[in-house]
Amino acid sequence: MSDQDGSGENSDEREELVETLFHGTGTTYDDIAHLATWGRDRKWKEELLSHIKEPARILDLACGTGILLLEMAQRFDCHVTGIELRKEYLDLCRQRAAARGLNDTNFILGNAEEVVLDEQFDHITSCYIPKYVDLSLVVPHMVDMLAPGGLFIMQDFAYPKVPWVQVLFDDHFERMRERCKDHPDWNEVWELLPDVLKQSTWIEDTEAEMQKAGLTDVTVVEQSMRMSALVYGRKPGQ
Repeated sequence: MSDQDGSGENSDEREELVETLFHGTGTTYDDIAHLATWGRDRKWKEELLSHIKEPARILDLACGTGILLLEMAQRFDCHVTGIELRKEYLDLCRQRAAARGLNDTNFILGNAEEVVLDEQFDHITSCYIPKYVDLSLVVPHMVDMLAPGGLFIMQDFAYPKVPWVQVLFDDHFERMRERCKDHPDWNEVWELLPDVLKQSTWIEDTEAEMQKAGLTDVTVVEQSMRMSALVYGRKPGQ
């Protein structure tokens, strides 16, 4: 959730929210993400990947445990840099990359709102972070690191607009606590995340900030009846 949502949260408060939601969840994240997305996480990521063409260098923002990062490094046989706020998640990502022999990778522990690297990337990707950050900071930073012609693409949950889909969405998160009762570390997620999503305007904010930062062909793609969305734009150039 960003400052544009009217929340008035500062960076420390946003970091605290992420810590509250995800502390101690690294080893179970992949399985829970599958359940929490109705098994659609892989499909949503495949749609994101379909927009990436012959990259040499990719930056993955909020790389988490490496679900997307490791897939990109392996599929495209390219360099991938991952930035992640939580050390627990980043350590897992690094270990998994080493176990798969993916040596052309770089991992940075840091806040997405603050990290700016003195290098450029063909594409910049991100999953499940827009609702937690100040997009007026993140988007310009990413555009600065994006090579001409490169694509910046973000994906996240979204609160659906159709009433009957909202009912399904709300019911799903109410049931997740019972389905995941063996994983009490996730209780805060099921309690707090629905309200975060309902209050977030990350789709509109990302679209506006990408246009403001000079990206072209800025596009919103709704996924699964708008339970998720992609927002992407391209940096002018070759």
